[in-house]
Amino acid sequence: MTRFLALLAGLLLVAAVALINPFAGVAALVLVVVSWWWRPAAIGAVLVVIAALAFSDVGVVAAAATGLVATTYLLNAAVLHAPEGVVPTTIPSVGGAVLFTIAAATAALVPVELVWAPLAAPVLIMLIYALLVGGLTPKGQTAPEVRAD
Repeated sequence: MTRFLALLAGLLLVAAVALINPFAGVAALVLVVVSWWWRPAAIGAVLVVIAALAFSDVGVVAAAATGLVATTYLLNAAVLHAPEGVVPTTIPSVGGAVLFTIAAATAALVPVELVWAPLAAPVLIMLIYALLVGGLTPKGQTAPEVRAD
């Protein structure tokens, strides 16, 4: 199943970049095929996609969708030669990728004219993360003591 998902994500990645730049699509296809035997080629394929996005004038939604496909491809291509039973596409990994893609696209679509907004964004993200993680921990529990007998 992982091989099928890696192949499907690789083909979607090639299709996405071929729509943006056909020459980059050919390079991405070659790297996706090579990545079946040499895993670092998968990173090269994603870098080709990033370069195609950087040098073209695509919208935020198209860039976010292509980034989501690239994330899926890297998740699945990384475990092509992993032991049996390793599954990269779990509900938390897919949910996290989709939610962060939606959050990034939403943030990019909001018209902010504040000069200091890029400086405040990392701090705001860390605060939101701390609030979310703090809400997941049970209240009143402490870590078990480690005794050296």
